[in-house]
Amino acid sequence: MRRVVILPIFLFLMAIFWPFSADAGLQEEIDARNQQIEEIQKQIDAYQQQIEESSSREQTLAGEIAQLNAQINKVQLEIKSLDIAIGQTGLEIQDTQTGIQNATDQLQLQKEVLAKYMRILYELDKENLTRVLLSNAKLSDFFNNLKNLGDIQDNLQATIVSIKDLKANLEQNESDLEDKKTELGQLKGLQQVEKSNLNSTTGEKNAILKETKGQEAKFQQLVKQSQQDIARIRDQISYLIQNGITAEEAVKFGQLAAIRTGIRPEYLLAELNQESGLGINVGKCFITDLTSGASRHITTGQVFARGINPTRDLPSFLIITAELGKDPLQTPISCWPGYGWGGAMGPAQFIPSTWMGYRDEVTRLTGHNPANPWSIEDAFVAAAAKLARDGADSKTRAGEIAASKKYFCGNSKSTASNCINYANTVQDKAAIIAQSL
Repeated sequence: MRRVVILPIFLFLMAIFWPFSADAGLQEEIDARNQQIEEIQKQIDAYQQQIEESSSREQTLAGEIAQLNAQINKVQLEIKSLDIAIGQTGLEIQDTQTGIQNATDQLQLQKEVLAKYMRILYELDKENLTRVLLSNAKLSDFFNNLKNLGDIQDNLQATIVSIKDLKANLEQNESDLEDKKTELGQLKGLQQVEKSNLNSTTGEKNAILKETKGQEAKFQQLVKQSQQDIARIRDQISYLIQNGITAEEAVKFGQLAAIRTGIRPEYLLAELNQESGLGINVGKCFITDLTSGASRHITTGQVFARGINPTRDLPSFLIITAELGKDPLQTPISCWPGYGWGGAMGPAQFIPSTWMGYRDEVTRLTGHNPANPWSIEDAFVAAAAKLARDGADSKTRAGEIAASKKYFCGNSKSTASNCINYANTVQDKAAIIAQSL
């Protein structure tokens, strides 16, 4: 009998302890960007406090300009913070991709180790026991070989366990990568909204200065004219209007939904407008495949493979459209935004699986049965109900910020830059809308 040659155990250990992330230098850069974001957030908070203090005082031209300047500085810092966060997320994606490649390499190594162990066992299994006994000069040699065989079997089992662990690690890394890509897309979308807000606030400041020519009396006259001014509200809910909702409808249904659920109307309008601003493809796609969930842009014809999640959302979407008597292939959904999945419905941008958890409550509050996510009233009530459930019914800044974070990224306590900036922007817009309601 040939002596059994056991593969070096270091191959197994190397596969377990191989590093799955990028080098320390990359992690240090990620940490440094985190520190930058934290420092900028402190400055943003200081400007927010200044804005809140200004809004509590009697409106004067100097105070209004100071408040607008604080808002401009705050938004500029938020854009800067988002820019750093975008770079940081890019580094994290790079780090995760490195982890995936390392995990893939080590998985291949372990498969090779497994194949070698199995070949050895196969060769040993062909040996006849009598022949094995006779081929060993000493009985001790026979038992040594038996021990070697046991070692091989143990290592084979350990290798199988290691392969399972590596596969699990690889799947987790791939899931993390998808999450990071989603976050990157959200950050870029938020940055575009913030830039639009900056232009709007700067324009408002310039318009006030031009209209008043620096005179307090003219400013006070302007303040009186702006009260209950639908034009001012129209400027603040431009994204809702772009998606087929008039300012008058938004105010009417926003107030009704807010009253029914116990939240502030201006907060609801700001939240929905923020969602419409991020969901620039709201209702612009039709599903083309009821198995894969692929969709096509209604006007451009562009095809999106990730049109709607085929396991999480498509079954619910089919139920919703069937109840409403709608053709699922001719009912608009949001297109794929460049990350995650498309498939959100109506003004509130609920994905079908989430809508299913609120439709009964919408029916109770509106009397509409079945509830319709493409109806302005039902969509507004659903969004209001969700926000109220997540803390906005407290009508406090802290409660509303928690609700916005939950609405946007699923975690009311998130400290991620995209969540913080999203929630703060909603608050800024709500403050402006409140002045005109």
